[in-house]
Amino acid sequence: MTAVSAPKTIKARPDLLRNCLALVLGSLLPLAFAPYALWPLAILLPALLIFLLQRELSVRQVFIAGWFFGVGYFAFGVYWVYNSLHDFGMAAPPVAAAITALLIAILALFPAMALACWRLASLRFGNRALWLLPLLWFGFEWLRGWILTGLPWLSLGYSQTDSALAGYAALIGVYGIGALCMLMAIALVLVVRDRRYAWSLLLLAIPFGGSLLIQVEWTHPQGNPLRVTMVQGNIPQAIKWKHDQRQNIFDIYWRQTLQHWDSDLIVWPETALSGTSEEIEATLLQPMARVASENNSNILTGLVMSQRDEGIFYNSLMLLGSNSGIYHKRHLVIFGEYYPMRWLLDFLRNWINIPYSDLTPGPQQQPLMQVGDNTLGLSICFEDVFSRDVMLALPQANLLVNVSNDAWFGDSSAPQQHLQIAQMRSLESGRAMVRSTNTGVSAFIDHKGRIQQQAAQFKTESLSRQITGRSGTTPFYYFAKIQAWLALIFIAVIFILSRRKTA
Repeated sequence: MTAVSAPKTIKARPDLLRNCLALVLGSLLPLAFAPYALWPLAILLPALLIFLLQRELSVRQVFIAGWFFGVGYFAFGVYWVYNSLHDFGMAAPPVAAAITALLIAILALFPAMALACWRLASLRFGNRALWLLPLLWFGFEWLRGWILTGLPWLSLGYSQTDSALAGYAALIGVYGIGALCMLMAIALVLVVRDRRYAWSLLLLAIPFGGSLLIQVEWTHPQGNPLRVTMVQGNIPQAIKWKHDQRQNIFDIYWRQTLQHWDSDLIVWPETALSGTSEEIEATLLQPMARVASENNSNILTGLVMSQRDEGIFYNSLMLLGSNSGIYHKRHLVIFGEYYPMRWLLDFLRNWINIPYSDLTPGPQQQPLMQVGDNTLGLSICFEDVFSRDVMLALPQANLLVNVSNDAWFGDSSAPQQHLQIAQMRSLESGRAMVRSTNTGVSAFIDHKGRIQQQAAQFKTESLSRQITGRSGTTPFYYFAKIQAWLALIFIAVIFILSRRKTA
C-alpha cells in the first residue's frame, strides 16, 4: 500500500502563524517611541519575539519571521514616508506606495539578519548563543545607519530617552542602549520562561546603573549665557516654494524677529527663506545682516545657497549680523536631496516633484560659527539622526543647533520621533540643543536630553531662553570612534565561528 503524505498546508500553518505573530509584535514596537513613549515595550516585545523563535527552527525560518517582525516595525514606524512623497512630493499613490513599501522591505532585512545570525550561532554554541544577540543587534543597527547613506530612524535605543537607560547614552550611545534593551529582553525570557529568577537582578541592575549615570556631569558650563530665540514660521509646504509667496513668508519671520532684538541669536528653520541666495542677496540678505548688526544681534537662517553658473546648490545655514558664517549640509537625504545615480534623476522627476532635489553635499570639515563665547555645532534636518555627523563639531562646539522643516511629515508621528532623536544627540554629547523647525516641534533641549521648552505644532510662535554652553567630552565621544569596528567585528567573528561548525 502506498503511504499517503500529509498535506503541505499542515506544515505551512505553524510557519504562517509564527510569521503573523512576529508581524504583530513588530507592529506594536513603534508604540515604544514618541509620541506614545511606552518605552517598556522596547524590552517586552523583543522578549516575546525571542520566546516565539526559541524552538528548533532553521536559519531560514528565523530569518523570515524576523523579516515579518521588521515589516511590522517599520510599516507602522515610517508610514509617513508615503505622506511625504504623495502629499508634498506630488507622487501618484501607486508610486508613493511602491517606494514606501520598498523602503520598509529593505529596513526589515536588518532585524531579520540579526536574528538569523543568532540562530546560526546557536548551531555552534547552543543556548549560549542567546547572549550574542545583543551584540548582533548592535552590529546590524549600526550597519543600517550606513547602508545607502544610512537610515537609523527608530533604532531601538531612541525609545529610552525618558527611561533610566538614557544614562548610558553618554557612554555607549543609541546603539549601545538598543543592545541593553535586547540584553534585558533575554533576562526577562529566562526569568519568565525558565524560572531562573537570578536573572531578575540584571533587570534591576541595568536601570539602576543608568539612573546613577544620568547624575554624572560629563561636561561643564563654559562662557557667558547666550540668549537665543527660535522663530517657528509654520509655513505650509504647499506654498513654501511659490514665488508669489516669497515676501509674505519673509514678513512672517521678520515680524516675529522684530520683537526679539534683545536676543544674541535668533534662529530661523531650514530653508526658511524661499528662493536661492543669488536671487535674494540684495533684496533680503544684505538688509537683514545690516539691521541685525545695528541691533547687536545675529540671525541664523536656512536657505538654498546657489552657484547657478556651475549648477551647484547647497542646503545651507547663513549667519547674519554681528557675526557671519556659512554652513552647507553634509549628509543629504537620498532621493529627497540627491540621487545616487544621475540617470535616475530625469526618470524619477516624471513621478516625484521635490524642489531642489539634486543638491551638492557640503565638505566634511567646515569652519564653526561663533556667537559671543559660544561655538555652534550645526546640523540641518536629517543630519541629527547620525551621531557621527553631530560629533564632527566636537569638542570645539559647546552648543548644538539643529534646524529642520518637518512640514514634509504632515500631522504624523515623525516630528515627535525626530525630536526624540535630537534628545539622544544631547545625551550623547553632553550639550544643550536649540532645535528650530518650520511647523514643529521646535524645542530647547538641555545637556541631559530633557525638553526645557517647546512650541506647539502648526502654530507661528517664538521661543526664547538663556543657554549656557558646555565644554568637555563624554565617553561616547571616544566610543563613537570605535563602534564601527566593534559592529563589524561582532558580526564577522560570530558568523565565521558559526559557519565552522556547520560547514
